[in-house]
Formats: sequence, structure tokens, C-alpha cells
Amino acid sequence: MSGDPNAVLAAIDRWERAGLLDAETSARLRSEATQTAGMSARRLSQYVLATTAAVVLVIAGGLFLEWTWPHLGPGQRAGVLAALGLGVIVLGAQLEDRRRWLPAAYLMQIAGLFFMIAATIFSTDAWADETLGGFLSGTVGLLVTGFFGPRAMRRNVVMPAVHLACGLVFMGLFLIRGTPLKGDDVMWAMDAVLLVAVLGLFRVLAKNTGGERHPWALNAFVTALLAGFVMIAGTWAGPLDARSEAMYPMDLWLGIMASLSLWGLHRGPDWLQRAGLEHVVTFLMLLWIPFGLITAVETLDGPPEAALILVGLAGVVGFVYAVRVEIRGLMAASALAFIVSLWYWGVERGGTLGAVMALVATAGILFWVSGKAAGMGRDASPPAVSG
Repeated sequence: MSGDPNAVLAAIDRWERAGLLDAETSARLRSEATQTAGMSARRLSQYVLATTAAVVLVIAGGLFLEWTWPHLGPGQRAGVLAALGLGVIVLGAQLEDRRRWLPAAYLMQIAGLFFMIAATIFSTDAWADETLGGFLSGTVGLLVTGFFGPRAMRRNVVMPAVHLACGLVFMGLFLIRGTPLKGDDVMWAMDAVLLVAVLGLFRVLAKNTGGERHPWALNAFVTALLAGFVMIAGTWAGPLDARSEAMYPMDLWLGIMASLSLWGLHRGPDWLQRAGLEHVVTFLMLLWIPFGLITAVETLDGPPEAALILVGLAGVVGFVYAVRVEIRGLMAASALAFIVSLWYWGVERGGTLGAVMALVATAGILFWVSGKAAGMGRDASPPAVSG
């Protein structure tokens, strides 16, 4: 059922006209839908105001930094950033405990983690790598995520994934600031850390019967897989020095993520099928648009038809699948993939009569398919209602 109150009321009117509901039941449903819509609007306004207040607080912190920055030394700047970040995280965690302004609480904790990352980066002006100051500045972020990460696992499904992503950044900064590892060695070490995280989260998910024991694990697992794109690109272009072919492993990783998501949607346990994996599939289709174009144009150095095949064909397949399983977001993403690939092909083949005719023919086919789909919808019989 749509979350739009007007759509709900229109559906009630339609069911009443069709004789599926009597007048009394229809009136009660309209009253309940109207009350729920009012509560949702008030809750949304509360969230918007609270989130705005959180943003204003972060801006105030930024203005404070701008005012104090010229008067501080390098070490003091790093210390102020770290203290400000820790204070914002603590305040956001306290707001989260009240369960009233969750979006604002999450936003403040994320902003605080970014302040902590900035503090670690600015600490390089005060203390060199592999010194006591460098070691301590690289350790602070790990301690923060090590404390607040497990705490978030017991409270929500959002912040554990954020702590995982920021924790990977903090780990990389710690390896650079506090250990003798540099360059390629840091990249390999980060690959090992991410691999351990992915395998550990997969094991947690496998034991998460019913999805109730560790509800945070799925978001964290998806975040770890998304972080894999960064690690793969960095490893391929860094230690392996294969910049021109960096898209191949990234395309493969995207395919693995898509396969896992589709498995979860159709073959996974019931709780996993209801976990919102359709949004992940939609995001991956959007991600495939630049990935596919870069692979076709830069890596393969192919003609415009290669982009049309890689991206456009994926869009067609994705759209057919989305219609069959009724995923609206994937329909839009797949249509965008087809349009972008066709547009690129048309621009590259511009000025040729064949390209113009192909585009016109494609538009005609799409209009025809759209008309057939609408006709099928009109001919479909309404579902039988028991009782």
C-alpha cells in the first residue's frame, strides 16, 4: 500500500464503489488514514526541525573553529577538532537515547566522526609519523569507534555501518601515523582488515536466524561490500600498478554484490527478503551506469556500440526484471541506464541518418510496449476477496 494518504483515500473510495467495502467500514478506514497522515506530518516536521537544529549546531562548531583557528598552533588545532568531534558524538548519542530526534542524533554522530578524522589528518602538522604524538593521534579515532561502535550495535541499525566505514578510515590513518607501514604496505594491510570484516559479518548474518538477534549486521555487511570498491581500486591502481585495467575487478565486485542481493531477495530467509535489498539492487544499477561506460570506453577502448551493449542491455534486463517483481526504483534506474547509453551512442554517432532512424525506431518500440503494458493492466481482473 502506498504511503501517500491521498492514494490510500482514493483506494478506499475505489473499493467502496466496487462493493468490496461497505459505507461504515469505508468511513472508519478514512478516519484512520487521515489520523495516521496527520501524525506522520507532525513527526516529519519534528524530524526536520531537529535535524535543522543539529545542522545549526555543527555550523556553530565550524564558526567557532574559524574564530579560534588563527590563534592556535598545529597541535592545538588537532586537539580542538578532536574535542569538538567527541563532544558532538556524545551529544548525538544522548539525543539518540531519548528516541525522539533520531535523524538529528545520527547526523550529529556522523559529523562528530568527520571532525575526528579531520583532527587525525591535521595532526600531521604537529607530530611526524611514527612518533609518540603520531601514534596517539592515530589511536584516538580507533578508540572512539571501538567504544561507540559496539554501543550502537545494541541500539540501532544505522550507526554500526557508519562506525564500520569510519573505522576503516581510522585504521588506515593509524597505520600511516603510528606504524612503519607506508604506501603499498598500508593498502595490503587495509585489504586484509576489510576481508576479515566481510567474513566476520557474513558469519554473523549466517547465524542471525530471524534477523532479530543482530539487526544491524545487514547494513554493516552492505557497507563493507561498498567499501570493497575503494579498496579494490586502490589496490589495483597502487600495489598492482594496473590503472588501465582497474575497472575489471570493480565490475566483478559489483557483480558479486548484485548476485548476493538477488540471492537474498529470492532465496534468502524470510527476514532477509524483507530487509530492503531491492534498494541495494537499485543502487547497483545506478552504479553500473558509470562503471559500464568507463569499462566500455576507457578499459576496452571499444566503439560506442560497446557502451550501448554493456549499459543499455543491462538496463533492458533490469527493467524487465523490475516489472516482474514490482520494484519501482529499479524500473527508474534501469530506464536511466538505457537512456544514458542510448544518448551516448547517439552523440558519438551523431550526424548519421542511421543513428537518427535507430533512435526514432527505439522510441516507437518503447511507446508500443508501454501501450501493451497499459492494456494488460486494464484487462487484468481484480483480485478475489474472501469473506
